[in-house]
Amino acid sequence: MMLKNRRFLLGLGVLAAFVLAISVNVLAGLFIPGSRLDLTAEKLYTLSDGTRSTLKALDEPVTLRFFFSDRLGREVPVYGAYAQRIRDLLTEYVDIAGGKLKVETYDPQPFSAVEDRAVAYGLQGVPVDQSGEQVYFGLVGTNAIDDEEVVPFFAPERERFLEYDLTKMIAKLARAKQRVVGLISTLPLEGDMVMAQQGGGENWAIVEQLKQFVELRALGIDLASVPDDIDVLMLVHPTGLNERTLYAIDQFVMRGGRLLTMVDPHSEAAQLRSRAMAMQGMPAPAASSDLEKLFGAWGVRLVKDKVIADRRNARRVQVGAGSTTRLQAADYLAWLAIPGTQIDQDDAVTGDLQMLNFASAGILEPVEGATTQFTPLVTSSVVSQQLDAAKVRAQQPDILGILRGFQSEGKSLPIAARITGPAKSAYPDGAPKPAEGEAPKVEGEAPLPAHLAEAKQPISVIVVADTDFLEDRFWAQMQNYFGSRVAVPTANNADLVLNAVENLAGGSAMASLRSRGVSDRPFSLVKDIQQEAEARFRAKEQELQERLKETEKKLADLRGRDASGKTAAQAVLTPEQLKEIDTFRAQMLATRAELREVQLSLRSNIESLQSKVRFINIAAVPMAVAVFAILLGFWSRRRRYATARGTRE
Repeated sequence: MMLKNRRFLLGLGVLAAFVLAISVNVLAGLFIPGSRLDLTAEKLYTLSDGTRSTLKALDEPVTLRFFFSDRLGREVPVYGAYAQRIRDLLTEYVDIAGGKLKVETYDPQPFSAVEDRAVAYGLQGVPVDQSGEQVYFGLVGTNAIDDEEVVPFFAPERERFLEYDLTKMIAKLARAKQRVVGLISTLPLEGDMVMAQQGGGENWAIVEQLKQFVELRALGIDLASVPDDIDVLMLVHPTGLNERTLYAIDQFVMRGGRLLTMVDPHSEAAQLRSRAMAMQGMPAPAASSDLEKLFGAWGVRLVKDKVIADRRNARRVQVGAGSTTRLQAADYLAWLAIPGTQIDQDDAVTGDLQMLNFASAGILEPVEGATTQFTPLVTSSVVSQQLDAAKVRAQQPDILGILRGFQSEGKSLPIAARITGPAKSAYPDGAPKPAEGEAPKVEGEAPLPAHLAEAKQPISVIVVADTDFLEDRFWAQMQNYFGSRVAVPTANNADLVLNAVENLAGGSAMASLRSRGVSDRPFSLVKDIQQEAEARFRAKEQELQERLKETEKKLADLRGRDASGKTAAQAVLTPEQLKEIDTFRAQMLATRAELREVQLSLRSNIESLQSKVRFINIAAVPMAVAVFAILLGFWSRRRRYATARGTRE
């Protein structure tokens, strides 16, 4: 009887727990809608401090109009869930904004006035079936002076950047005046007719990102002075600049102007463009850039003709294996994936960045005795080497040769740095005289500002020793989504530039949002073990490659000539020579088989290690929980039986 009562009470308890769970969910939906627990590593579903500060700082009202076709949610549930997340997020925004943010929701039915309004705003209609009926999923923001910002269609690929996209829109509408960034570049950031003939030539995605926040103004590469309304000057691969332009840059910094500059000992983008221009008989720009004269006055130096080889942070690429055409994965030591541990977490520009990709990056050093302060922002690992730039300038660099010849110098090498403090002009005697053949001052041209021999205030300069990191392929996957070009970041390269521009211009509210949700998150431990294993196999591989080449050479020589110097076509080989050929052929086949076995062992060891790690992460933990639950259930059952037996006795 007692056992039956216990079973009844147990069933009643389960029922009560079930009712309580439902009640809690219902009450939470009524009184705390949109609440959730964020367990993601990047806190993708928790509002950042940047969003909160942006919303609380709103001075003028901003209106957001959310257009979503209910039919799209019914036909494709994924879009329905995404739309609900947007609604929940916008509800949180309204609560924080304190009455300065208004959200309106619309369902654009076919051939309705709401659909006409959506089309007029520039939202993108998408056919949901063969009938041609259009559905909409976009957002329009307006402010008190009728400025307008539009998200034509919410691409699911950018869902993890939703908070960033929404806050970016509101911040842009709330800003009274657009910041102006002056651009001096010898790289075709804004499109290139030369590369367009080879299937490229579009605007670089970094330009599109910048234009969403600032007014980007191209200044050319020949100017007498930097315009007064430029908030930040950005130099990208400044090669071949004349003295007049260098002086204009120097004086801009001396007057208190903020500078972001990217130089490069070897620009792969410039090299590629140079080849295309050479094929058309056009003069090609240099593939290396430096501001040696200006840098020297400001207390920083780019190490000449050296790039960083980093064993720990090298990116894996596919390369040919010796004389065979078979491809294999190998670390390219000049292509770097720098993790957050090598990025300054105390600086507003880099403090939230998780991953930066570089290619053939240079090395920055402070100048001894400089009056400025040199603060590294991004560095390589301590397992790094200063590599001759000539080794990466070939059309097909010897990636395996660079790997085999690597010798760590045991120290980190700065890739990006901030330069601050008092500084003197690189032109102490004033403006340089026009060079021979250079056009003199044009009549009617505005007079130059008064010369400054030293900075009016501490200078603020950020230097990055790489330009290739701006290329789309190194930081984003470009996708075509219903005719629109969508950049899905895989690294924080664009964020570094945007944060630097914003910080130099006097603000950093968006910095904490940009780095969220980067998709490239490698297994660091696996990579370290993989590199150790690879180092052991590469030595054996090199030995076998050299033996194979030597055997092939001997075999070719023996086949080509006999002892008297006649070719094989002129004389019959002796039995001894034929036997020697067979011996060399057997050695060659044996060496090739041994080489394949070494390469296969390397690949199988790495794949085995990766499989074990994936098993531990994906299956082992759930299995451990399941085993624990089974043991707990077995122990509880035995305890109940023991209690019941004691009661009967």
